[in-house]
Amino acid sequence: MEGILYKVRESLNYVKPSEGAVGAYILNHPQKAVTMTVKQLADASYASPSAVMRYSHTLGYNGFKDFKLKLSGDLAVISLHNLEQETLSADDSVDKMMSVITQTNIQSLYSSLQLIQKDQFAAAYKYLIKAKKIDFYGVGSSFLIAYDAIQKFMRINKTCTAYSDFHMQKVSAVNLDSDDVAVAISYSGETRQIIDCVKIAQSKGTKVIAITKYADTHLSSIADVVLFVAAQEDEFRSAAMSSRIASLNVVDMLYTACAYEDYDSSLAHLNQTYEIIQQNDKDNRRP
Repeated sequence: MEGILYKVRESLNYVKPSEGAVGAYILNHPQKAVTMTVKQLADASYASPSAVMRYSHTLGYNGFKDFKLKLSGDLAVISLHNLEQETLSADDSVDKMMSVITQTNIQSLYSSLQLIQKDQFAAAYKYLIKAKKIDFYGVGSSFLIAYDAIQKFMRINKTCTAYSDFHMQKVSAVNLDSDDVAVAISYSGETRQIIDCVKIAQSKGTKVIAITKYADTHLSSIADVVLFVAAQEDEFRSAAMSSRIASLNVVDMLYTACAYEDYDSSLAHLNQTYEIIQQNDKDNRRP
């Protein structure tokens, strides 16, 4: 999967109106779009053939044929895994609610996997492996992701922090250096507190990894490495819900990549922390 439909939906927020018309038609009629010529799509979307070509290049494809090929592949995967996005209404059954929420989360995971560039991911986990210290920054629901990250990375002997207090995040950023890494988690990519911490960290020579949405945001433009996540929304599912699932999955992938880089050492540290926790549980159960 390429995550094309997600890219198309997000592109409507930043492309020119003529290209936006093309994107809107593709989003509403993806099955038709893969069978069309450039002229047919231009006519159907009331745009010009040049707008169709520009739009294909805007999304990062070599041309409309390349775009159609990738879109066709995505549609096949969506059909195979029954990933069509449904919406909920007030009179829907609990069974449907459970199914829609689960399928939406699965869609976010699939889309996020395809949005992440492999070279960016490789660079990210290599930075983390070499890091003397890792700072994780997040505000609100993103802080929960940061806190989950430190619980994982500390168990493989990585020194890391995740402060809920913004002032402590800034203090921690000031104390970083070129041997450290900062991981900034913000779906919007515009959270002021996170941007401030990133700028402080970079002023100290620290590499910054961003986990954010697929868009040209302030965070994605200044980070050294960017890992994109996708989210699906409706009235009650804010972006924070499905983006949280996708971001947690990215953290899991980074953690696993780091752990497997030095498998024996990681396993030894995991066993040690497990034994300590088990011993503590036994001590607490004693009368």
